[in-house]
Amino acid sequence: MTHSPQDDAATPHVAHIDCEATIRRLWDYLDGRLPEMARAEVEAHLATCAYCPPHFVFARTMQGALAASTPAAADTDEDRLRERVRAALRRLADETR
Repeated sequence: MTHSPQDDAATPHVAHIDCEATIRRLWDYLDGRLPEMARAEVEAHLATCAYCPPHFVFARTMQGALAASTPAAADTDEDRLRERVRAALRRLADETR
């Protein structure tokens, strides 16, 4: 199979992102809220990283368990919960620095 410059134009380059950027996108990725390029960046990172996939597996498992055990939350409740989780993750990151 040959590679042509036209192939590059049809398939945009997926930027390399680090573990921190990947984990920051965890919930938006799991909720299907990332734009296509950001989703592709997360998936490319997960395909090559030994450390991040367990976080995503745990989060998806937790997400499924919560969904199965509680009625669907209103968007405002979900947004508040999301912000509380992000704040907790920021505090944890600050503590580990």
